[in-house]
Amino acid sequence: MTTDEKLTPNAAALQSFLLADCGSQITTVVLFDVVDGVYRLVAYAQAPTTAGMPWLDLALGVQQAIAEITEITGRVLLDEKGELIRPAQANGTGVDRFGMTTSAASPLTAVLVGLLDEVSLASARHALQSIYTLELDHFSLADQRSQQAQVEALLAQQPDLLLIAGGTEGGADRRLLKMVETIEVAAGLQLLAQRPWVIFAGNSQLREQVTAILGGTVKLQMAENVRPALNQEQLTDTMRLLGALYEDLRVAALPGVDGVLAWCDFPPLPTAQAFGGIVEYFAALYKGHVLGIDLGASSATFVSARPGQVRLAVRSDLGTGRTLDQVWAQQPPEWVLNWLPHEVAPLALEDFVRNKGLYPYTVPVTEEELYLEQALARAALQALVQGAAASWDWNIAEGLLPPFDLLVVRGGVLSETSRPAQVLGMLLDALQPTGVFAVALDRYGVLPALGALAPYEPLVPVQALEAGALLEMGWVVVPVGQVAAGETMLAVRMKSMTAGSLSIEVQAGTLEVLPLAPGVAAELTLEPHKRVDVGAGPGRARTVTVHGGAVGLVIDARGRPLVLPEEPEDRRDVVRQWLQDMGG
Repeated sequence: MTTDEKLTPNAAALQSFLLADCGSQITTVVLFDVVDGVYRLVAYAQAPTTAGMPWLDLALGVQQAIAEITEITGRVLLDEKGELIRPAQANGTGVDRFGMTTSAASPLTAVLVGLLDEVSLASARHALQSIYTLELDHFSLADQRSQQAQVEALLAQQPDLLLIAGGTEGGADRRLLKMVETIEVAAGLQLLAQRPWVIFAGNSQLREQVTAILGGTVKLQMAENVRPALNQEQLTDTMRLLGALYEDLRVAALPGVDGVLAWCDFPPLPTAQAFGGIVEYFAALYKGHVLGIDLGASSATFVSARPGQVRLAVRSDLGTGRTLDQVWAQQPPEWVLNWLPHEVAPLALEDFVRNKGLYPYTVPVTEEELYLEQALARAALQALVQGAAASWDWNIAEGLLPPFDLLVVRGGVLSETSRPAQVLGMLLDALQPTGVFAVALDRYGVLPALGALAPYEPLVPVQALEAGALLEMGWVVVPVGQVAAGETMLAVRMKSMTAGSLSIEVQAGTLEVLPLAPGVAAELTLEPHKRVDVGAGPGRARTVTVHGGAVGLVIDARGRPLVLPEEPEDRRDVVRQWLQDMGG
């Protein structure tokens, strides 16, 4: 990943930045400072997140990670009372600016209210997916429950939030007001402290009537109409209110957070929104379609960004730690077992899932446990992308994803316990992408920090990324088309000024990994079979410039969708072969 954009810092304005990302299990702190006149990632450190039992003090984990950075760099950042030294001092201690992102708080619970499931409710759900939430229920014209049943449901669920959408601009609809009256009845039966927040993001011409109905009963906020026209969606204002509500109701309630917030020079951001911001930043820098995946312990985030457009899908019911058991609702155990290179009884898999949910800090200690964790990660990744694709109405003919230029991934199971080739193999198996694209891994956990900094200090992300803050995995070529197994699917010629030349023919059903060292550029000529497409149309050749990485250049000619043998032992043989082919 390179960019022609070169920015020169103003020496008088140079500052150091310390940023903490407090996840549900792990807190990561990163230090950026100027080295030889440009911004660099100087150090990073991790510690357990201490918002929960037995600590009940978020600041302890942040201080522990900061203390580790002091051990690494010799730079004293905390005083004897544990307070951050700001700004940086002439003697080399301290840091100029501090920021925080977090996903440590529990998700907001929400009920959606709208007219049509596929119109207003779809837009409301897109907005809701920008933040850590759990959708408990939804009311629409298709709901056959009586008003009494809906009231009883709201009283039983006690959501934090009701998000109301519906009615295009100028299309005042009495049916939506009837739903608003139902909300007022339910809220009126609750204690004052238990009443939900309500965001009205429907037809603006109904605001006065909605305020008259709800204004004296609930805490009501108005947002721009999320669906002002049938073919138009505007989510920014509602997403802003949701983010502020998450900060007020969840982040501010974290034990010990006040001390950390007192250090902040930037407004704290949910990790998902900060990650979405940096993926959008990549899309603008490289003028293309960029995808981002954050697979955390308690939640997962999928981002699709193009210049001027970003979509987020945040799933608080998917993760590789405490929410791992929720993966069962998305993918059956048989699907997970299919991706294991050795035989495992379903009960053993269930035991592993339950233990991981109870003790999410644990890491695999055997090869068998590592493969179990990676198989479950595949299930979570596929459920994440399938859900987003359905919500965003992606019309995908091959694989699970539309064409894209760059995939950026992060998360403990991807960066801490797996080798780069294993990570790339998991991504190809679970996401089943197509085309020609690059892959990068956030091995140091810096992307939320850079996303939080980008609006205020755009120079820091540009220079830190150019200096190698991400691990470049390499490039991937995935041809698609109907070719018999064993038949030549693609001829590849690779020429490099430093690595020499190489020509191979790739057979259908195979995986090939070509050596291409990090930082080495090569010209790649792809000549597909007449029924195979590599992004230029069936049978049409294509020449692209690629760069090496930790894995190299991967040619995935296994076909889309991936098909595994039905016989268990044959299936395990194929999975073992793919692992060997990837070098994982």
